[in-house]
Amino acid sequence: MARQFIFLTLTAVAFCWPQFSSAQSEEARSALQRIMPIPRPPHPPGDGWLWVPPTYRTVYERVWQEPVYRTITEQVWVSDEYGWRTVDCLEDGVVVRRQVWTVVRPGYFTTQTHRVLVSPGGWVDRARRELVTPGHWEWRGSPTPPPIPWPQPLPQPPHVPAPRAPGLEPFSPLWEWPEDKPVK
Repeated sequence: MARQFIFLTLTAVAFCWPQFSSAQSEEARSALQRIMPIPRPPHPPGDGWLWVPPTYRTVYERVWQEPVYRTITEQVWVSDEYGWRTVDCLEDGVVVRRQVWTVVRPGYFTTQTHRVLVSPGGWVDRARRELVTPGHWEWRGSPTPPPIPWPQPLPQPPHVPAPRAPGLEPFSPLWEWPEDKPVK
């Protein structure tokens, strides 16, 4: 009986182990790459153009953060209000003035709003990325480089309006609008 149990266990492990180990290794590999990225070589071997990515630095700034409030609107029951009142009443044909404990204002529902502090204001340190050097193509190899590979940013010339011939101005209907003539 024990031999059959051991045999079945080993058979199950033999069939299931490859799927389990590959899934586990992929999971472990991706977790490891998130923690410690695999370094890439600085440039490919041999001559060629190499894209150098931009470099940034992290700058920490002390910034005032305003407090955050949440406005809550809710229906609230205001209970009855009782009090002493002076009442004139007839008793045996005579007007009698008495003090009576009675409802002064009956209960009612009302809408109330109030503000709740979610987070208090204060000074916080915020990280900001600042460009140190922009990305660029760099030649690695022998001294005579071929042209820079595309796409490459083209320098933008300053905006200079095109020269006009003397006496020519751009047309605008607001400068010389034709006079209204009555239609016959």
